[in-house]
Amino acid sequence: MRSSSPATEPSHEESEKALLVNRRSDTLASAALNATTGLHEPKQSGSSMCGVSKRAMAGLAAASALLLIFIGSAWIPDSGCIHGMVFPGQQSASGDSRIDPAQVFLSIPSTERLLEHLQYYSSGTHVAGINHTQAAYTRDYFEQQGIEAKIVEYFPWINYPVDQRVALYNTTTSKVVFEAGLKEDAVPQDPLSEDPNNLPAFHGYSADGNVTGQLVYANYGTMDDFGALKHAGISVVDKIVLVRYGRVFRGLKVQAAELHGARGVLIYSDPADDGFSKGKTYPDGPWRPESSIQRGSVMRLQVYPGDPLTPGYASTENAPRIDPKDAKNINHIPSLPLSYRDAEPLLRALQGCGANASAIDGSWVGGLAAKGVEYWTGPSGLHVNLLNRVEYKTVPVQNVIGRIKGSEDSEHAVILGNHRDAWCAGASDPSSGSAVLLELARALGELMKLGWRPRRTILLASWDAEEYGLVGSTEWVEEKIDWLRANGVAYINVDGAVSGTAFAAQASPTLKQLLYSVTQQVPYPGSNETVYDTWLRQSLQRANTDVDVDADADTDTDAKKPPVPPVNLLGSGSDYTAFMAHAGVSSLSMAFSGSPGAYHSNYDSPKRLTSFIDPGMQLHQAMVRIWGLAAIKLADGAVIDLDPLSYAKDVRKYIKMLKKHVSAQPSSNGTTSTAALGKIRHLHAAQRQLLISSHMVERDRKHLRAIYGEDCQMKSRRRHANCIKLRTSINERVFGLERHFTDPEGIPGRTWYKHVLVSPGRWLGYGAQVFPALAEAAEDGDWKLFQVHVKHAAETIHEAAWFLREV
Repeated sequence: MRSSSPATEPSHEESEKALLVNRRSDTLASAALNATTGLHEPKQSGSSMCGVSKRAMAGLAAASALLLIFIGSAWIPDSGCIHGMVFPGQQSASGDSRIDPAQVFLSIPSTERLLEHLQYYSSGTHVAGINHTQAAYTRDYFEQQGIEAKIVEYFPWINYPVDQRVALYNTTTSKVVFEAGLKEDAVPQDPLSEDPNNLPAFHGYSADGNVTGQLVYANYGTMDDFGALKHAGISVVDKIVLVRYGRVFRGLKVQAAELHGARGVLIYSDPADDGFSKGKTYPDGPWRPESSIQRGSVMRLQVYPGDPLTPGYASTENAPRIDPKDAKNINHIPSLPLSYRDAEPLLRALQGCGANASAIDGSWVGGLAAKGVEYWTGPSGLHVNLLNRVEYKTVPVQNVIGRIKGSEDSEHAVILGNHRDAWCAGASDPSSGSAVLLELARALGELMKLGWRPRRTILLASWDAEEYGLVGSTEWVEEKIDWLRANGVAYINVDGAVSGTAFAAQASPTLKQLLYSVTQQVPYPGSNETVYDTWLRQSLQRANTDVDVDADADTDTDAKKPPVPPVNLLGSGSDYTAFMAHAGVSSLSMAFSGSPGAYHSNYDSPKRLTSFIDPGMQLHQAMVRIWGLAAIKLADGAVIDLDPLSYAKDVRKYIKMLKKHVSAQPSSNGTTSTAALGKIRHLHAAQRQLLISSHMVERDRKHLRAIYGEDCQMKSRRRHANCIKLRTSINERVFGLERHFTDPEGIPGRTWYKHVLVSPGRWLGYGAQVFPALAEAAEDGDWKLFQVHVKHAAETIHEAAWFLREV
């Protein structure tokens, strides 16, 4: 429940004196640190982002009591926008007659409706650029909930499968020894497994080609794996390379093979990773059966996502296009995915050829060893023919954007997104998230029927063409980039909402405390725990290193705090990428995960999902609640619930991670990594400035609450104006911070990525790399460039610290 005014309001003279005393102490502390670090206040920027808001959420216990009265009441509020629901004759202990809309929201999500949405979205294959019916359905559903909605089209260049072949044959006799089926078996109990519209074995953005060569096995196809082959004297030049899914993004496997001279790549799903080695396979269990094929994109996401022909700008219908041969984010050798049933004869053909894989490293031996397969490197005596015929064309893809206009601060927006397209039926990925998005829209619509409106605008986004390379969201961000940088409060992403039972999240540090807060309010299905409790317990059970114990605590008090669940860094792989790494909008991505055995296959169906993962749709319901609570807090709180202090603390962790990465690099050009490490002291100095500034923001928040009240409800015009000024300043600083960690010039060699602190790693794929420009200079042994980037990164952090002090 919101408080309309502080319980005891001091005189404005006392208030201003208190503010001034604390301001002076902060300034003196900053000046002292400047003197010791040699860092000085940068030139002040005249630009700032406006953010005006009204009231904060409080009083959950009183809200719950009022909710019981509301459920039994037929009262309907008068027309007009209010920030809470008023109940005649009922008041909280503080005398306020409003309740928190978040508490009403929690009771709305329906498992029955979620199942209906899931069954609709996963009723068949819906590949990007083909199924426009679902876009219209999504738009119409938003509108039925009272949400403005429209379809926004872009016109990217994407490919579709035409013909495929993988054959093992003897070049001397021309006899075909083995022909891969390249098809998944039908499961009689699951009609979607035999949908005639299901795609064949296929990689999005794969190169068209018909190539032949000897076979070489390269484990997971990482750069280290190719290095190990080279060290063992095994060449992949002019060969067909067989690699396993896992460890790194599939596009990097193809790129690494291409860089080492291979003609083509076959990527198979090894049972050790998500097949029979893990447990029972579908339809008897959730894991990948022997004929299952993992489709997916092989774009070079780490260069830039989105339409290959419009890098850095939106692929609108009449936008200029570059020549495909100049596109830097696509590979040039053909590739196909394989099932482990089709991979087995290829691996057997390698037996006795080259080196035994176990001699290179024990991790090179996969799960087919249980069937008597010996893993050898090759090259094989037999040859492999790889045919991948694809058709590239420019097609319309359709994003659906819903809008709930803010009642006070409509320019600033919280954006909630999920992608709609799938390689197959896609029950888990992405239709579980699409179902959650629709139920979230309905729940917000129910609140609006009661007269509620958020202070800030909420946008609901259903993206298209994510599977090809985050295309729909990237094109939208590129088109809206100036507006986003000025007005984007936060982006919350839910891709596949439910693929397992373990909650997991990646986020900007500014959103960690918000996530902890909302997960503590949502029950975990079938238990007496909250989602937060289960998340923490499961994390502790997995490994101590998987828990964010905050070993880099700033004080002894911090060090004694109990452990919290891990919130991982944002790399790439879903639609948050353009928001965080390109536009600098604080982002969060979350899911219930853990059983990926049907990922991108025909077996990712509602039957499998509801049989083995979420029979009662209660995990889906929990995700609606988490997503909705986070959205309401961000969009409706008087003070935006973003946390600079967590960021400042995490930057120190990033510096430790960078040190470890640099220390692992060899000496080069007479300069050792040890010498370069000395330059990192500049990052430490800047981080200390950021920490002080973050504490100042926290102090300002405390002043606002104690002296004025977050709602700024007072009779004195002067005090009201001072309150609004301080509150607006806090909001501008907390949601503008992320932008100050971006560099318009981008990362050298990958200039689309703008974030200086965290971006997708050059050879990590989905994985995140801290201080990417520094890390890559160290990897390349360019220590002179490393020093340049240390200085630039320190200046970036220092300027962000001063931005937090602007009032």
